[in-house]
Amino acid sequence: MTTLVCLISDQHVPNLLTVKAVRPDKLILLVTDLMAKKKTDVWFLRALTAGGMDFTGRAEIINIAKENSVEYVTGILKDACTKHPDDEWIVNVTGGTKPMSIGSYLFARENGLRALYIVESDQYTAIDLLGGDPVTLGGLHVTAAEFLAGHGYEIRNPRALERQNQYARDLMDLSAALTACHEDHDLFTCLQRLQSMKGNEKGNKTEKEMRKQYDKNGLVLTREDPVFLHDAALRRWIASTFGLQEEEANLIGHLDKKAAEFLTGKWLEYFVLGLLRPLEPVYVRCLYNGLLIGRIDGGGDNELDVSFMTDRSFCMVECKTGSQGHDHSGDQVVYKTEAIKEGLRALRVRAFIATTSSNIIDTKTGETKQALVDRSRIYGLPIINGKTLKELAVLYRRKDPALNDRVVNLFLPKKPVRIS
Repeated sequence: MTTLVCLISDQHVPNLLTVKAVRPDKLILLVTDLMAKKKTDVWFLRALTAGGMDFTGRAEIINIAKENSVEYVTGILKDACTKHPDDEWIVNVTGGTKPMSIGSYLFARENGLRALYIVESDQYTAIDLLGGDPVTLGGLHVTAAEFLAGHGYEIRNPRALERQNQYARDLMDLSAALTACHEDHDLFTCLQRLQSMKGNEKGNKTEKEMRKQYDKNGLVLTREDPVFLHDAALRRWIASTFGLQEEEANLIGHLDKKAAEFLTGKWLEYFVLGLLRPLEPVYVRCLYNGLLIGRIDGGGDNELDVSFMTDRSFCMVECKTGSQGHDHSGDQVVYKTEAIKEGLRALRVRAFIATTSSNIIDTKTGETKQALVDRSRIYGLPIINGKTLKELAVLYRRKDPALNDRVVNLFLPKKPVRIS
């Protein structure tokens, strides 16, 4: 029987990887009062369950009342060991307070045990601080469900994700075309017209009533309420894709809600998703559109436009199109994305903003406003503007082999790690 000791802290991935590598029969979790208050041990066990490793009845929680006492921690482990003297004991000293790590290390040294340690900058090897062979973690994967569960979050819509991904896959070519042409005034006006039909006041209908009708029936494009697009090729493409009719430059017919959502902004989400898809599974895993996450213990939900796992990190991309008239300075999208990122309270969370909206552009330079660039650097939120997105769309439509390198440079670490 193998017993693995884990020091519980806010960052659960090192412990998660160690459990995956060692496959212990039992767990001993050392938990401080603060970690217990945060339910960090509970979330860690939930993360293990999300990965198919249910330790119900096989995990002992030990409260560390004196977290800054080396002697206390060593004594706690000695007492625990006397209950299972014949087990093979392994200690992961990565987490906890420094005195907890030292106490655990001394316990391992005194008893000739393995003392594993994972460096934050290299989570692909667990070093044995007492000279034993290192444990290779390179072939182990951390899923989005495991990562999120360890921080107290769960995925609310797991069954819908594959359907959403397939829908996005089917519309990738059209998404690229819209991205490449997003600066065209005629197309912009057409898509803004559809956006306005979703909820603005019209006649004696209130915005709330219109939104309710839209949620139920989508949009109906009529001769009396036309949506026009002069680009014949693009108009024909949209019409054939969504079953609309063309009357001169007008689009006529019924757009279900899914189609209307695509034309009023989701096309950019699908395009970004499609850019990352060729990087699966070598550099990217758990690539989703519309991942809905929420606190396990209650609270509001957040829907993430694009999300994925890479290099043991959880990444999200917030996508914006249209005029964004409510956010003239471009600050709101930065603050919103930072709030979601910060809510996870995790070291390995990366976030990006991809936007074709002109509100972030300095009209004098044609580039992203310097104030936003500076703010995004402080928060660690790279902004990918419309100019760059258009360039990527052109490369995609040309089937240019340079595209994947551009995507890697934008969304992945400078030296991406193979995770397949």
